[in-house]
Amino acid sequence: MIDISVQLVLQAALPILVYAVSVPAVAMRWRVVLHGVTGRRLPLGPLILASLASSFVNNVTAGPAGEACRVLALVRLKFATASRATAAAVYERLSEIPVIVLMVVCAVTVFGRDVLAQMQRPHVPLTLAIVVGVAVAIGYLARRPLARAWRALRDRVDWHSVTIDSGSLSLSASWSVAVWLLDITRVWLVARMFGVALGPVQAAALSAVTVIGGLAPTIGGLGVIEGGLIAALVAFGVPMHTAMAITAVERGISYGLATVAGAGALAALGGRELWTAARARAAAEESAS
Repeated sequence: MIDISVQLVLQAALPILVYAVSVPAVAMRWRVVLHGVTGRRLPLGPLILASLASSFVNNVTAGPAGEACRVLALVRLKFATASRATAAAVYERLSEIPVIVLMVVCAVTVFGRDVLAQMQRPHVPLTLAIVVGVAVAIGYLARRPLARAWRALRDRVDWHSVTIDSGSLSLSASWSVAVWLLDITRVWLVARMFGVALGPVQAAALSAVTVIGGLAPTIGGLGVIEGGLIAALVAFGVPMHTAMAITAVERGISYGLATVAGAGALAALGGRELWTAARARAAAEESAS
């Protein structure tokens, strides 16, 4: 009985530990980009707080308020000007593109393979229709917010004066690979808790689902991400009740735990004042676009 209890505790603790490791990894990536943009080596601690605070704002609002929070935190900490902080945020997102494209390719490959292999099962056509429908809905709903956000960033940042050296951008891309490998590992560990042995490509596909679902203009991607994860797991042959349990635990960590930690970080960085300023900045950018 004791051995079983210890095993259960370890199984529950490992995904949380992986998430905890990913937090400073995200801050390290941002630190690399900021060094490339500002030439300064900034302390890691405040960047961890700013990243967590940004996650909190992203999880409880719809729109670009999370990125605005990061930018404002840097300005208030006197780490960078508003234009350089904004440019750093854009360059950081650009450094993620290669690994995200690879995960999407994994998703397309594994979904196509598994669906073809299981096409005789009665639930597969329905699951496929759900996945396709969710993807189409996300693309339709997110097209205008994404276009507005890009125009706002393009207008606010002088790309000719705020540049980054190729070495910093390449190192940031390497950190992006590490961050997403941790994300994939966490998903794999959560599935293992329920006796589901996902392959690496399947776990990467699930991470890609969360990325795509996060583009939906809903608060923290709620509803869209969960539906996508459940549909994907069922497409992999996981029973519905198990797929729902895996999704609940995974989102409990990536959304619930991140939101709680982010709330504490936001309080440490200025609380209501930073929150109000981030919401106001995001609203101004949306109205200006």
